[in-house]
Amino acid sequence: MKWSIALLLALGPEAGFGQVADLSRQLREAPLEAETCYRVREFSYRRNEVRLFLTEGVIVFRKAVNGVRTGAVFLATEELEDGEILMIPPNRMERRSLASFTGAPNLNEHIRAAAFVFTDGTGEKWLEQIRASETARHSPERGVLVAEQWNEAMRNLSGSLETRILADLSNGGGPGRGFFFAAISGKTLGNFDVYFDPRNREELLIGQLGNDNGASRYNFWAHFEPKRAEARSMAAPAARIERFEIEAAVEEQLRFRARIRIHMQIGEREMRVLPMDVSPRLRLKAARWNGEEAVVFQREALRANLLRSGDSEMLLIEPKGVLRAGETGVLEVEQEGEVFFRAGNGVLYLAARTSWFPQIQFQAARFDVSFTHPKETTLVCPGEREEEVEGERKRTRCRVEQPLRLFGFNLGQFEASVVKRAGLEVEVYGNKELETALEPRPVAMVAPPAGPGPRRRIDGPALTVTAAPAPANPLSRLPEMAADLAAGLEYFQGLFGPPPLKRVVAAPIPGAFGQGFPGFLYLSTLAYLEDRLLPAVERAEWQGRYFREILEAHELAHQWWGNSVTFENYRDEWLSEALANYSALLFLEKRRGVKALELVLEDYKRRLLVEDKEKGTVESAGPVVFGMRLRMANPAAWQALTYGKSTWVLHMLRMRLGEESFLKLLGQLARDYAGRALATEDLRRAAAAYLPKDAPDRELVNFFETWVYGTGVPELTLTSSLKGTGGNRSVELRLRQEKVAADFEIDVPVEITLPRGRKIVRWMRTGSEEEVLEVKTGVAPVKVELDPRRMVLRR
Repeated sequence: MKWSIALLLALGPEAGFGQVADLSRQLREAPLEAETCYRVREFSYRRNEVRLFLTEGVIVFRKAVNGVRTGAVFLATEELEDGEILMIPPNRMERRSLASFTGAPNLNEHIRAAAFVFTDGTGEKWLEQIRASETARHSPERGVLVAEQWNEAMRNLSGSLETRILADLSNGGGPGRGFFFAAISGKTLGNFDVYFDPRNREELLIGQLGNDNGASRYNFWAHFEPKRAEARSMAAPAARIERFEIEAAVEEQLRFRARIRIHMQIGEREMRVLPMDVSPRLRLKAARWNGEEAVVFQREALRANLLRSGDSEMLLIEPKGVLRAGETGVLEVEQEGEVFFRAGNGVLYLAARTSWFPQIQFQAARFDVSFTHPKETTLVCPGEREEEVEGERKRTRCRVEQPLRLFGFNLGQFEASVVKRAGLEVEVYGNKELETALEPRPVAMVAPPAGPGPRRRIDGPALTVTAAPAPANPLSRLPEMAADLAAGLEYFQGLFGPPPLKRVVAAPIPGAFGQGFPGFLYLSTLAYLEDRLLPAVERAEWQGRYFREILEAHELAHQWWGNSVTFENYRDEWLSEALANYSALLFLEKRRGVKALELVLEDYKRRLLVEDKEKGTVESAGPVVFGMRLRMANPAAWQALTYGKSTWVLHMLRMRLGEESFLKLLGQLARDYAGRALATEDLRRAAAAYLPKDAPDRELVNFFETWVYGTGVPELTLTSSLKGTGGNRSVELRLRQEKVAADFEIDVPVEITLPRGRKIVRWMRTGSEEEVLEVKTGVAPVKVELDPRRMVLRR
């Protein structure tokens, strides 16, 4: 089997035009072929850490599409029939994850049935091996029955992965490029998936499709990079995007339309179709490559989208000819959809913020974007902005020559406040009216009936409805917000160097969240209200935790962390949030003092230690590097870990390195990784270089293994006793930890204060047994303290 597009090339560049739609039809119609049904015995498949045994049963293959067998079904439903899958995760982190879902650190499950989808040559290889096997028996009669029972299920399964299948069928899959997917029905664990995709750094995924209050989600049981000699990085993008030219229109009914010209260079591999990503809220209506018509294939593929774990979906662009390696050209697309929703009183909510135009791996590119929109609205955006009125419409043009990974914009009936400082400019836009959800509500009060005297008839209490309070002014804090953001931008520039864009725009978004794009911030509409005007629930939350100040500074810090300095995949996503959040806390500390910082850290710790009778603490849901895996399985835990525990990790590093070294580290990271990805191990190595010479765990391996790749918040107990007499006195220290796993180990400082203020600091490493250390002091100590500077996250 040759995995190439040589046949298409031989037929001519236009011979396969429109092939994707035809392949899609063939794929949907492809049946299980009874003639490929075999009774197999002791058939095995090994791939990295997975062992699949088809011990006794029948297997049937789907009809080939474009010369590729894309699926098969194995059944072990009769007496004495069986299959089995074994998998041992390669590290403690993944073993714990698997155990949290299955109850065991290793996978050992017997199989009733398995439906396979593959584009990596597995179908051809298996069928060839089975036909050559002396123990396999041809069984077309049973194949007829299996096909009748399973054809529809196989169509549905392949349909949920269709776009990826078609991309591989068109561009060539095969070993090293195609994927292997198995939907398994286990005898104990029920239905779960096994997925190999060599295009991902973490090639192997074992998980389960789930449902949370009607919304589909995907639980990652285990996801890891197989053992190999060399490290892997993500596959290079199919094409390098240089520039976007966009003509967009927001119509009166908020229908969003756009014509987009994308200047690009095809990557190192020629292709028949170009995979891209866009929000599922948008549909591409037409496409052209270098002026010639191209076919768009865009279809919802639920399982594929969940496995990709983003808020966009894959689509395919099929030009008339083959896309040659290194070829440059312009892709033109027309799209439309619903990206805005009304929040009431003229306030709009932009739902598609990251993927409102087709992209390939969120590459940094230049932008020239024009919007037409209703005259009474204002469109705000980063870069150079021009606005003109054209009848009942406005045209706003935004140009950015600095390559950006994301392009943010917003639309509404706004007013603005502008601050210019230290060569920087901040523009803050606010809604003129409150959205409906924030409007004050009339208050119903129970009052006793009026009038004294025994003749008064009392049938019950009277209900009095008071008038609603006057609406809050969403513009009252605008100048204050602009001044705060300008001060923060200036402060961060002093620490990290210049931001990607000297002009930063902020605009409101309904909800209790924010997002920071290059030169553009989405800030919660709650942040625009004075504390006394916040809804009662949010008021206590925001006032007690400096939430507004942290939110504004956090999104501002994303100019560096997440936009200038990026991350490669979800395991490093925590770095973006941790660095942005701790930067915000540094700014909070500068303005309000160290007590404010400590209050926030204590609140984060409290949230991490919230108990669940069945699941343990929130913190125990998983390590911070699980990122979107936690977001899909347990959003509350993801929030606490990604923003709370990750901030504690950086705080502990700050305490270990010292103030000056820690700030130097942040500056170095901002400079060295500007325009490229920072990985978790990069942070470990960079931080280790700044450790004091006498510090324990010189490479910070144990620190990261415990706090970043592991879980647990210990309860520590230190006891001390004086030994010896005269000048031979010493202090015996005994350190015990509880409420963590037996293999949990951390380094903790103990400070011994002697007469005249002299201090001795010793580090002790915790473990499953009580740690004992004797320190010679020569005199009786004044005080012995465990971690007096709060260098460790502990109960």
